[in-house]
Amino acid sequence: MPTNPELIKLCQLWDKLTEELNKMGLFDKEDYEVLRCKAEGNEAEVTVGVEDSGSPLIADIYYDKRKLEYYDEYEDVDRIVKKLMEQRAGARCDFMREDEDIVGVSCEDIRNFEEAFKVLGSITSSAYRMYEPTKWYGPNFEKLDGECRIEDDIEREICAINKLLEKLEARLKRI
Repeated sequence: MPTNPELIKLCQLWDKLTEELNKMGLFDKEDYEVLRCKAEGNEAEVTVGVEDSGSPLIADIYYDKRKLEYYDEYEDVDRIVKKLMEQRAGARCDFMREDEDIVGVSCEDIRNFEEAFKVLGSITSSAYRMYEPTKWYGPNFEKLDGECRIEDDIEREICAINKLLEKLEARLKRI
């Protein structure tokens, strides 16, 4: 089956976004080195970083089924992905569990795949940024124009990702 041209465009958008965010100094070097978006048929696999164990962090996208599955060992990152996918991509998401542990997010009925790919591109290194925001965004949150000074780590990172995506919107439209 030939690769869906829409998925090719979405991977190009993802590549551009991750390149821009890396230029801003918002990705850990090890995470950035493994990033890739591979489309085949109506499916794509997006590598968004690396776990502490050295395993890649993967998202599987099923374009024709309007579904994606994101796998991450950090529950806080899973919470960020779930909320952003619901807000930005109009998806219906649930946590995936192994026993009592949250091990990822499954989203269905994705209304906006462009936004879903933007979320996947911006989630890289969130596990670092959310706990050391001034290191990554600047002492006065300069990279976010001084916004998102929120006490809650998860809500702050959600705000930061939304602001970054707004800031990069014009550059991403050129794809």
